[in-house]
Amino acid sequence: MGILYFFRHGQASFGQKNYDRLSPAGIKQARILGEYLAGIRFVFHEAYCGEMERQQHTAREVMAGFTSAGLAFPSPVTQAAFDEYDAFTVWKNQTQKMIHEKVLLPEDIAQTRSDKRKFQHLFERVMMRWISGNHDDPGNIRWKEFVDRVLEGITALATGHGSGQHIAIFTSGGPISIAMQLALSLSDSKTMEISWQVMNASVSRFYFNSHGIFLAGFNDIAHLAMKQDSSLLTYR
Repeated sequence: MGILYFFRHGQASFGQKNYDRLSPAGIKQARILGEYLAGIRFVFHEAYCGEMERQQHTAREVMAGFTSAGLAFPSPVTQAAFDEYDAFTVWKNQTQKMIHEKVLLPEDIAQTRSDKRKFQHLFERVMMRWISGNHDDPGNIRWKEFVDRVLEGITALATGHGSGQHIAIFTSGGPISIAMQLALSLSDSKTMEISWQVMNASVSRFYFNSHGIFLAGFNDIAHLAMKQDSSLLTYR
């Protein structure tokens, strides 16, 4: 069997004008990940990366860790299949429809800007509404389309690489949760719930062969925990 290593990007710049870049903490997380992998002299045969800056920056920091240690790391091939869905667009589209349907008030959204607990509660509600497929509009991103895109990318890797190959994939929480769904036959709602648990700069592993992919490890952040710095343990 081969192994797919899914690396979630370091912390992005949540709340900033440009979310799609690593925060200072995210850069540090990615560097620690690279130093750890190089320190145990891990060998990757191929590497892939989504198109997003936070994913690509994470890959560059990991590569730098190998370069500093005098080790080789394969140049990542960009694959749109491993991009995250646009949560901001989903949020905007769904909340506007919820207000129109009078199941949400404008002041409810205003409160989420200053109350993290209320934001998380509404965010979960909005995402579950989206994945149901009952509120899709032509031209707007659909959950099923996102799932199909990621599954196509995973299937291509699993069928295009052989036994004994170690494949690195720099991506986001959504695609990692889809890999979990594929491996464990999870429902869409459980898959979405899992996506919220994927930590920044974490490692998830899946064995693969011609029969599919199989879970080997999920959401490992031991390399960060070893630093004994709670600020490095983040979800967004």
